[in-house]
Amino acid sequence: MEIDRKELKRQARERMVLTDPKFWVVALAYIVMTTGVSWLFSFLPIPHTRTTLLFFQLLLTLYTTVVQFGLCLWALWAYRQLDPGINSLMQGFSVAGRVLLMELGIYVRTLGWYFLAAIGLSVPLFALIVMSADYATVMAAFFLYVAGLLIVLFVISLRYALAPYLLADRPDDGSSIPIFRSVTLMRGWKMELFKLELSFIGWEVVNALLSAAVILFFLGQAGLLASDAAGTMNWANQCMNVIYSTPAVILSTLVTIPISLWLIPYRSVARAGFYDARLVVSQGTVPEMPPL
Repeated sequence: MEIDRKELKRQARERMVLTDPKFWVVALAYIVMTTGVSWLFSFLPIPHTRTTLLFFQLLLTLYTTVVQFGLCLWALWAYRQLDPGINSLMQGFSVAGRVLLMELGIYVRTLGWYFLAAIGLSVPLFALIVMSADYATVMAAFFLYVAGLLIVLFVISLRYALAPYLLADRPDDGSSIPIFRSVTLMRGWKMELFKLELSFIGWEVVNALLSAAVILFFLGQAGLLASDAAGTMNWANQCMNVIYSTPAVILSTLVTIPISLWLIPYRSVARAGFYDARLVVSQGTVPEMPPL
């Protein structure tokens, strides 16, 4: 089972360009509603106690989750050529409770499978540590253990990748049914979605390089790239202070916006196209009515 990724991505580009307002306007609004609001929270004069910070971080996470669902809704409308608007990003708040319960259910299930995988993979790791006295072998085994956990975590996340679209199509199903339907629809199709996601890695690399260039500039301005103390703990702490300073964080994010204005809607509409393609294979049709 496979999909024509080139054709799917071609359709995604073709349909997102036809949206009004333009896709980059929606992407900019999404960035402002997520990253912009996060920055605003960081600048608020709130008491920096552990409880207060935890509360605001939780509030921000819940808010961002609902906005991300709104982006899924916009992408689904865009792929189905149903004339989505910026207000699509706000539509998730009409079913915010179901969205959050669904994401909580996904988180709990992912965490459960992750712990089971961690326990299972730890058995051969501990056996190797006990039997081997070679430090290099133990470190290599530990690296493979961590890599295996990351792979397991990614595979688990693919099981639930279609849940937001299923909830958008049938919000009356509640928060649990989309999760179970996603597991069913993704059975045998995880590799196809993985290859689709992997096809966007080039854009991510460009963004990472742009952000890294800004960070290196700030480190160079601080004289840390040619420091005699390079490699020491004090040097590492100074580097971290520069990297997480407000100017460095803001500029390293702003420099990626031109690419993100293309990548965010492109990837989102392509994912929606994957979902519709999976529905066609599964049931021969896609819902005719606009979701929500």
